[in-house]
Amino acid sequence: MEKHLLLQDGDYAIWRHRGIPADALSFLDSIAWGNDGAVYEHKNTEAHIRLMHHPTLIAIHENAKMQGTAVFCNTPVSAGDKQYNCYYIRYFAASKEIKGKGVMKKYAVKVMEAIRDYEKEKTVFFACVEKGNSASYKTVQHAGYNNIGVIKTNGFSRFFPKAIKNIEQVKTDAIRNEVMSLLKKQYEQHALVQFNSIFLHDDYCILRENGEIVAGCQFHRVHWVINNLPGFMGKIIMNVVPLIPLLNKLFNPKKFEFLAFEGIYYKPGYENRLMELFEGLLAKEKLKSAMYWMGESCPLRKRIFENSKPGLLHSFIKNSDAFIMASFHDLNETEITELKSRPLFASAFDYI
Repeated sequence: MEKHLLLQDGDYAIWRHRGIPADALSFLDSIAWGNDGAVYEHKNTEAHIRLMHHPTLIAIHENAKMQGTAVFCNTPVSAGDKQYNCYYIRYFAASKEIKGKGVMKKYAVKVMEAIRDYEKEKTVFFACVEKGNSASYKTVQHAGYNNIGVIKTNGFSRFFPKAIKNIEQVKTDAIRNEVMSLLKKQYEQHALVQFNSIFLHDDYCILRENGEIVAGCQFHRVHWVINNLPGFMGKIIMNVVPLIPLLNKLFNPKKFEFLAFEGIYYKPGYENRLMELFEGLLAKEKLKSAMYWMGESCPLRKRIFENSKPGLLHSFIKNSDAFIMASFHDLNETEITELKSRPLFASAFDYI
């Protein structure tokens, strides 16, 4: 696997890898994510990473031992009728050995400069930082990123999800093209739009009415272990909910399995059919909980909550918001201002 040295500074070295090497997979699988807020572990890291879009790993080594990572996923994104080269940063992580020592903060700027120097076109860089993770926020801010908006975490749950027979999995190019046309139209006013994770494993599903698609979404199965939730209510959810029959089927911190929805589409006025689709997918996958992510100012999210009931899980996780921190290379002020003015698009794949 191709790699080259970006920087050597005493015992520390920064390497750039094209792709994700095996030792990085082991490192990332050991990380508990979060800091001051929710702390959780991803239990499908390797399978997830292998599906990422054009990843480049930047790794900090101390005496040849990997101690920190950031994965830059390269993809075009759109904002209205404009398209930009983009790097979305995932897996910004530090080992226990270097946490609190300022190592990540020290080298974040150097990494950012190295990535910037590599680009020859207009490029947007952005990262998702949980609201409670003040350490990561300060580090990313120190590297020249600024807050451009909030992504809301949304829960959906049903104690007894109802199965429906007319869910259609999208498996042909003709229907994929039909879906993509609808999605592009629905999100044409948003920023940071990309559909890289749509149609994975043929898991985009739709509902039709009189032959017309009226609701659709992609689902991903996810397995997390939750180690901590913030605040007094977090302690109750962590310690009491797992002991209560039925509630522990919605949320079991030791084995939290759920569906993540993205590429959400509904014909205006058919929000109820979208909820029917969500519920049918829970029944199909024999789960009771799901999550999806949307920008705080996204009008689609507002209409969903005005016309449907999300279920009890949403009350557990509704404050688990995230900041989108962004940096821009070669965009002018007009382009930056115009991009910031739009609702933010969020792909669930980038949050799981």
